[in-house]
Amino acid sequence: MSDLRSLAYISKNTIRGTEEDVREALRAIIATAEHNNPRLGVTGALLYSGGYFCQVIEGPQEALEALFESIQMDRRHGDVTVLHFEPIAERDFREWAMALAGVEASMRFDIEGLRQSKDELVMKEAGHHLVSVLEELVQQRQAVLQHVRT
Repeated sequence: MSDLRSLAYISKNTIRGTEEDVREALRAIIATAEHNNPRLGVTGALLYSGGYFCQVIEGPQEALEALFESIQMDRRHGDVTVLHFEPIAERDFREWAMALAGVEASMRFDIEGLRQSKDELVMKEAGHHLVSVLEELVQQRQAVLQHVRT
């Protein structure tokens, strides 16, 4: 049996400063993940949407638990809400130590509704929806980058 898991969560950005300060912090998060995640066996994607980090990370359970603990302790994240933490048969972001799915000014998800919900099924569905959205956005960004290169 595989130890492969997926963890989807949202957290409120607590970075102070300008929009460029936030973008710089996002670049630092991605650079750190690109450096550290391969040795941990972790892959994933990150969307910054309406002042929230929306992230999916995949990998061995122990690695995800340790990584997520550090995310929860990170001063850039507040109001961390787990959408799902579940076994998976295969990775959705296998090619990415950490893909940046995008930076959006307005929130695409009902964060307040999710944070107030105590329904595990609602949270799990929201996590699966987040995975789907991130997959689509990463694929779109890849297509644009490939088009620019040709």
